Amino acid sequence: MLEVSNATLHYGAAQALRGVSLKAGAGKITCVLGRNGVGKTSLMRSIVGHHRLTSGSVAFEGKALARSAAYDRARSGIAFVPQGRE
Repeated sequence: MLEVSNATLHYGAAQALRGVSLKAGAGKITCVLGRNGVGKTSLMRSIVGHHRLTSGSVAFEGKALARSAAYDRARSGIAFVPQGRE
């Protein structure tokens, strides 16, 4: 299971995420919805390790991922495929 707890993310002084939490269980579909600019992509990038959270945590199968590199997360099966414009 993937669990995000109280995630906060900043880009300099701009706050992109504030206190976001979610659980994605094995064998279940989890969807993140929202209008443009509300932080969906920032959340996904923090989960896969492209952006470091200011505070909060990401865990996969009970293991905290704060110190895991993006390539280690990918080897664990954590990835996202953004929608293309084609």
